[in-house]
Formats: sequence, structure tokens, C-alpha cells
Amino acid sequence: MQSAARMMTAIDRSRYAPFFITITPDAWSAATPDEQPLAFDRGQFAIDRGKGWERFAAALIAIHGSPGEDGLLQGYFDLLGVPYQTGRVPAMALTMGKFGTTALLRQLGFEVAPSVLLLRHMPDSEARVSGLGFPCFVKPDRSGSSLGISKVKRSEDLAKALDFAFAECAAVMVEAGVNGRELTCGVIDLDGTAQALPVCEIRHAREFFDYEAKYHDRDTEELVPAPLPEEVTRLVQERSAAIYTLLECRGMVRVDHIWTGDRLVTIEVNATPGFSAASIFPKMLEVSGIGVERAVNGLVARMLANG
Repeated sequence: MQSAARMMTAIDRSRYAPFFITITPDAWSAATPDEQPLAFDRGQFAIDRGKGWERFAAALIAIHGSPGEDGLLQGYFDLLGVPYQTGRVPAMALTMGKFGTTALLRQLGFEVAPSVLLLRHMPDSEARVSGLGFPCFVKPDRSGSSLGISKVKRSEDLAKALDFAFAECAAVMVEAGVNGRELTCGVIDLDGTAQALPVCEIRHAREFFDYEAKYHDRDTEELVPAPLPEEVTRLVQERSAAIYTLLECRGMVRVDHIWTGDRLVTIEVNATPGFSAASIFPKMLEVSGIGVERAVNGLVARMLANG
């Protein structure tokens, strides 16, 4: 909701008439920018402002997780012929899954951490993990905001971490631990070319960048631009833009990496990064000189022009 509100404030009202569409497990609803409710028809993606049904020309998707990040909402818009700013269904479905994304990146020649995929009720889960060593990270395969993730340092703690992850998702990825500096790089396409933004280094006092470190800890630092040697910055940006292009991403995407001191290991691709006032992506936009307003309105113009 905060990401959508940030987009709403950036939209040029002299060119576009924006509205909120809110999706909950129980219903879809529409409202004006000042939160006045409107009649909404999900069948044709239209609102009634008192002059009959008006169909939307395009949609800015700000939903993190399902259905905005896994291809479900994109499929709905494709069926209706409504353009949107994110990647299309195959790209979104792929990048929502951590194991599938890193497996493809490995095949494409990018360095990623060794990992295994576990399904609920597999009889030999712990044996499959043993080859990765400890510490390792146990992650729900299709979730966000670091929900359900644990860092496991001892084999006796693995079962509890798996239960924690399976509570979020029916498939779990266990990934070998990689030590180094935590880096993330935004990529955006406003003119047909993937443009990497300034790199961000994340520093925190926790075992990893978990939910509390992301949203609550006051000592978490997000340094933009990251204090890195020029050649490392260039490597992160080039790799992030290459991944964006090869995975057929669109709109705003963030690629997470670990710099070990001599190797860059790619960890994850976030195809609908947070866009609230506290989020990293808007900070990278501002430091880049693009700015939030130009980015949002550029994406809207590109949607309307290209579908």
C-alpha cells in the first residue's frame, strides 16, 4: 500500500488520471486518490465515476508477492489486453521462485551459491542438505520480505528451520552460506535499454538481512552509492543489467549479490521491489539523477506506447 501511495504521488495529474485498485483475498475495490470509493467491475477492469463504465488504459502493479509478483495478475491483464509495467507472465513466474531463478542463472554462466530444492514430506531432506555444509540458509522458495528464512549453523537446528520455511511455502530452497558484503542494484528500462542504477550496500547487526533488519532496526544502513572500488561497482551494474535483459524483465527490478572480496555471487532477483519512502529502489533513483517522478511517469508513458 505504501509503494502504491508513493507511485500515486509521483504521477503527473496533468497527463494522467490515477486511481487505487486494492486487492484482498476477499474482494477487489477502487478508490480515488483521496480514498473515496468507486464502483469497480473486475470483469472489464473498469470504474464508474458517475458517467458509466470507463476501462483503465494501463496498470501500475505495486503488489509484492502473489498475485502481483508471480505472474497471476499479469495473466489477468494479458487476457484483458491491459498493459502493465512489470515483466510478463513467464518472467514473473520464474523470478518469484528463488531456486528456479538461481538454477537458470547458473546455467547462463552467472555465479550463484550451491543450493537444493526440498518439497514437503521428502524423506531424505536432511541428507540432501548435508552436501552444502554449514552455515546454510533455509528459504521458502516463493516468498518475499525475508519471511520464513533462517540461517542454520548446526545440523541439529535444520529441522526447525525447515518447519519454519514450509509454513510459508510448499517448496523450500536450502542455499550454502556465502560470506561477504551485501549489495543490491536496481535496474530500470525507460527507453528500451536496461539501465543499472547506483549500487547499494546493506549493513546491519543481524545474522542476515531479515524482516526486522529491513523494516524495524534503526541501525540498519543502506549506503547509496556503495563505497566500493570502481571496478566492483561496474561489475555489479553490468551483471545486474545483463540478468535483467536475459530473464526478460521489465519495469523496475532489483538484483541482490554478495561480494566476497574476489567473487560476485548473485543471490536473488526481485521483480517488484518495494517503492515506499523507506525502500531502497527510490533512493537509488534519486542518487542516479532519474528521480521518482521521472521514473514513474516514464514507465506509464512506455506502457501506453508499447503495451
